[in-house]
Amino acid sequence: MIDFKQMTDNVITYASKLIDKHGPRKAGSNACQNCAADLHKEMESFADEAHIEEFKVHTGAFLGWIRILVTLYTAATVLLWFKMPFISAALLLIGILIMIFQFFFYKHVIDFLYPGKKAMNVIGVVEPEDEVKQEIIISGHHDSASIFNFFIHQPKLYGLRVMGGIGILATIFVLSTILAFINLPPLYTTILAILASTGALIVLQLWFFASKKATPGAGDNLTSSVMALEALRQVAENKKAGKGLKHTRIKAISFDAEEEGLRGAYAYAKKHKNEFTKIPTYLYNIECLYYLDEIFFMTSDINCSVRLSKELSESCVDIAEKLGYPSCTKDITFLTGGTDSGELAKYGVQATTLLGMPWDNSERASVYHTPNDTIDKVDKKAVQAGLEIFFDLLNNKENSL
Repeated sequence: MIDFKQMTDNVITYASKLIDKHGPRKAGSNACQNCAADLHKEMESFADEAHIEEFKVHTGAFLGWIRILVTLYTAATVLLWFKMPFISAALLLIGILIMIFQFFFYKHVIDFLYPGKKAMNVIGVVEPEDEVKQEIIISGHHDSASIFNFFIHQPKLYGLRVMGGIGILATIFVLSTILAFINLPPLYTTILAILASTGALIVLQLWFFASKKATPGAGDNLTSSVMALEALRQVAENKKAGKGLKHTRIKAISFDAEEEGLRGAYAYAKKHKNEFTKIPTYLYNIECLYYLDEIFFMTSDINCSVRLSKELSESCVDIAEKLGYPSCTKDITFLTGGTDSGELAKYGVQATTLLGMPWDNSERASVYHTPNDTIDKVDKKAVQAGLEIFFDLLNNKENSL
């Protein structure tokens, strides 16, 4: 029998200790690196193996497309006043393509423009007693997010401000393209310049979308990293007591740079992709466990561009409901970003992400990406539910062999 209440208390206590010690932890910062080192040291005390995998993260690149887009829009508007719709359209097209690839698909298009800093994935492993026939990963991320100013000031207008700015830019691009290829009187270009100048009132505010400061990052997402650590500790204790798994290797991973466009998960997946083909590999990723009554399992990721495991997600939902936790599966909402599951799923890992908050553009947790993301905002019942579901899933997978 596992004392899930005690495990949950351990999670909250240790996560709180790390936050008090290190504070906000933007990827690449000393605070983030030191937090990773503490997680590694803790894993070393009980895991069969624990190590750090370093990689380079270009801090600021993931959200850098926003200010590039604003800059190009401003230049395009000025050029419209000088009757240059073709160049205006070309500049806006460049901005739109950067946005699509950098944010919609999480590609590394503009990363080289930003400084490279050291980031650290933390991995702990408990091996089975006999031959390894499958691997199950439980994960979170220890870096904390940039504060999103739009979630602090007029949060109810978040969707309108973001989509409105992007929509205006796209409209000016289409109209500039039309004027570039159709011979119309100069008056039409002047009218478009007036419209673009008016629209700039909405587009320019995107410059201030994100702050340079980071959140405390309790619910998003240090709590989940500590959940992975505690789950691995329990598996190690079971093994020590002679009740270890026979054929299932367990890994706990705390990814870095999730808030920089899943760069930690990308680095891990790229390094270990050949291993994923040797034995079945499953990922139970955890994000934003704020509310028990909002838990669900994702079936797609990275702005709907990557499919996650429907079978694994539905299995988790069945387990949750059996344990008395109402849940469901959901696709990720377009333009809400992505989670670490997406990068591993690209290489064949059967992955899902457990979330515990509303996840769309009109409604999210009130503390999400704000300075209020503190440990007291994390629902202990949601943490306990996440642990119970994981161990039930683990038993099911082991017994299926």
